[in-house]
Amino acid sequence: MSDIKLALDQIINKRDRYMVAEAYYEGANDEVFTHQRWYRLFRNEQSRFSGVTPFRFNFSKTVVDAVHNRLEIEQVETTSPAGDEYINKIWEQTDLKLDINEIHRNALVYGDCYAIVWPDMDGNLAIDYNSPMTTTLVYDQENPRIKSFATKMWQITDAANRKVIKINMYYADRIEKYEGLGELDSLNGLPNLTLIETVVNPWNEIPVFHFRTNKPYGRPEHADAFGPQDAINKLISTHMMTVDYQGAPQRYALSNGGSSSEIDDFSEDDTARENIGALQNGPGQLWYLQGVQSVGQFPAADPSTFTDPVNEFVSDMAAITSTPVHYFSSTTYLPSGQALRVAEAPLFKKVLNRQLALGSTWRDLFKFMLKVEGIVAEVDIDWKSPESIDSLDQWDIAVRKKSVGVPLQQILLELGYDPEIAKIIADEAMANTMPNANPTEVALRGTGLNTNNLALQQVAAEQENNIGA
Repeated sequence: MSDIKLALDQIINKRDRYMVAEAYYEGANDEVFTHQRWYRLFRNEQSRFSGVTPFRFNFSKTVVDAVHNRLEIEQVETTSPAGDEYINKIWEQTDLKLDINEIHRNALVYGDCYAIVWPDMDGNLAIDYNSPMTTTLVYDQENPRIKSFATKMWQITDAANRKVIKINMYYADRIEKYEGLGELDSLNGLPNLTLIETVVNPWNEIPVFHFRTNKPYGRPEHADAFGPQDAINKLISTHMMTVDYQGAPQRYALSNGGSSSEIDDFSEDDTARENIGALQNGPGQLWYLQGVQSVGQFPAADPSTFTDPVNEFVSDMAAITSTPVHYFSSTTYLPSGQALRVAEAPLFKKVLNRQLALGSTWRDLFKFMLKVEGIVAEVDIDWKSPESIDSLDQWDIAVRKKSVGVPLQQILLELGYDPEIAKIIADEAMANTMPNANPTEVALRGTGLNTNNLALQQVAAEQENNIGA
């Protein structure tokens, strides 16, 4: 039971952190109020939107998506033909790509998440995503590289309509299954559990794999965006409140005396003092002050008071999260060529770090799957390049690679051509290459194109348009 208590304490202690990270990604985080009067003024707006303040511009989600969109596994290779055959089989016959996408996104949102590999009802190995709010992995205190055990807990409702907590304890040689009455949301300690089953683990390895942005338990990708996002939420919400005043300005009427009969026109029952105390602050409201001498209206706040700081906070968020600023706006000038690579260099390096961290776990996971199938082999994870290169640069790099001897078929594969098409083009180019042609012509023929080819003319026209832009 000591292992169960240790694991449950670890899950419970980190649950609030995970919920905060999820709220900021979904745009459901609470607005920060520095004054109670503002809290009372704005809180009523949240009820109609299930606790979410309207007019949210969730820029912190972009910080996560900018990395997630570039985390794409291109291929999983092994050192065994049998291993390659098995990986290709599960790659084609299962929704593995969807599982990988979900694991990557949640690892970035929460900082870490888990995948459990175990045979399904049909005896086929399945990769199941598990949330860090219900699953954890405990490492050896002396050597944090070694897994001690893993825990997964969830809740069901039994036939008697009782809340039942189920807990699985994963060890290298067995899986212990417990259950007991209780509710996860109110769980603060160790519930009264009963061991109901022990399953033998014949592979002598804990089948739970920990995906994390860094050790030991990761950090949300958008953690540094929380502060700027709070400021942006407050500015935009306040600005939207002032829009009502711009459409229906608040008016006033000044007085220098007058009679009670004039006040009666506005309030039949209240006294003058009560009438003044009942003045309401809101769009379209009229403030009447006894003995009307002049009338007017209060000017609404200047929109730039709110919109200008929002732009500043977005730029700050981009800087502290290593996210290119043009990711946050469709109207921002988009750099190209070398300028684009310079602008995205911090993001490029960050994605490489995430590939390193996540790729290590993927290697362990696929090696375990091969082990279960009786295949002994090393595994290599090939990622698609996260670097942004426009079409002009791609063709320029392709020509340069061809000029130094890189095989044309390999160049075309890197450009995204279908393998069969790449082979056909490469074979045709090899047959048509003239031994006495100049290097430029050889390079052009090496792409499978020539100066009379309509496709080449179209590419050249596109390049000229890009240069002109």
